[in-house]
Amino acid sequence: MPHNLLLTAPDAAEEVGALADAMAAEPSAMARHYVPASPRILHANPLVEPGQRAELVFTAPPTPGRYPYLCTFPGHWRMMSGVLIVE
Repeated sequence: MPHNLLLTAPDAAEEVGALADAMAAEPSAMARHYVPASPRILHANPLVEPGQRAELVFTAPPTPGRYPYLCTFPGHWRMMSGVLIVE
């Protein structure tokens, strides 16, 4: 199954995950790579199919903090997540 990766603003994982859950019922969700519209998403890559690779290159946020990252393919964000720590 495909996966993506979104880096969010601090404390935005739940909000972005809920938006991703809601968009699963939208006909355009797959074409939008299950990336919901939110200003709290800092960076995202498109869906990557099994056997494929993707690279997400970005400059770390300048403000120290804990920046959650997650996969927003339906049902994934609650288990496929982590935190980028900027010091």
